Amino acid sequence: MTISRVTRVLRTLGAALLICAGLATEARADGFVSPFLAVNFGGDAGGTFNDNVRDRSRATFGGSVGFMSGGVFGVELEVAYTKNFYGEGSAIGDNSLLTVMPAVIFGVPLGGQRGPGIRPYATAGVGMIRRELSISGFDVFEGSDLAYNLGFGVMGYFSDHVGIRADYKFFRNVEVDDASLPNIDFHRGTFDFSRAGVGIVFRF
Repeated sequence: MTISRVTRVLRTLGAALLICAGLATEARADGFVSPFLAVNFGGDAGGTFNDNVRDRSRATFGGSVGFMSGGVFGVELEVAYTKNFYGEGSAIGDNSLLTVMPAVIFGVPLGGQRGPGIRPYATAGVGMIRRELSISGFDVFEGSDLAYNLGFGVMGYFSDHVGIRADYKFFRNVEVDDASLPNIDFHRGTFDFSRAGVGIVFRF
């Protein structure tokens, strides 16, 4: 990815964050913070969910902060890191994956916004994926891409402020063609994977 493309990715991410901040102003009555543990699988991550759960080196750690407006529409910012996205081996060297994803959420709070209850939801986001990979001591790839994700999940609350969350998300990069500036073309990328995770939710 060229410097100009990275700049555009960062600008796009910044704009998305500003949108999130603006929407969050109306949503402060129902905010949440959620640290989580997840597993990447399928696509470029390789392996099935069960296979990669057994390979603890592939564990993904992350967290999100978000707000729900009226309990139905909301936004969140999720950041997650995988130290060994491609696994470990005699030839595979340092490799990692970082995702930074602002997203919108649509979820219906069954049981209300306070006390015990569940909230099934769907989510869609646009942000950044950064990948690094070396094989046999040679750097194969290091760079950032614009990307999107689509997913669904459920939040379940035991009380006003504490609950658990589980979700599934699909990630894919977006290729940016800037050869014909000032016109910029966006294309469906070839890098993709799925992620399933579970975490704690603190509601405020």
